[in-house]
Amino acid sequence: MRFVFVDRIVGADPGRRIETLKNVSANEDVFADHFPGYPVFPGALVVESFAQACQLLIAMSHDFAEIGRLERLSRVAFARPIRPGDQLRIRCERRTGGDAWALDATATVDGVRVAAAVLEYTLERSAPGTGAARQAERLRVLQRELEPASLALAPRGSAAAAPGGVDE
Repeated sequence: MRFVFVDRIVGADPGRRIETLKNVSANEDVFADHFPGYPVFPGALVVESFAQACQLLIAMSHDFAEIGRLERLSRVAFARPIRPGDQLRIRCERRTGGDAWALDATATVDGVRVAAAVLEYTLERSAPGTGAARQAERLRVLQRELEPASLALAPRGSAAAAPGGVDE
């Protein structure tokens, strides 16, 4: 992933659901053009936020041995513009079991639903030396970086233990 639209994994129940956060910052490059004088976070990037959260859930659910490939996007709806300063709370929940991966994705800001979609995935094995393996490794690293537990497990006195690297 060249651009990451997941800032934090709030919680995950592998095989079932994931909840993530995306902080919409005024200094994101997209706001230079979308739209001058009235910045709006593009719907395509909201969908990309959904897709990245879904990909994390699928990979985590298969211990990164398989990844998801988006096959279909449907029922996309936007309720209101997303603006700088908004924090998107994204929830992706699996609707079916077995080998099928169809997920309901919703985004809320301050508890109000702002977007929703259904994403359908096929699974791809992350065999060594393949693009799928490289994607699985990127997702594994991202998961480690974004889960709150990664900070909680840092030893006291380490740079990750407290803001600014100083014990409080």
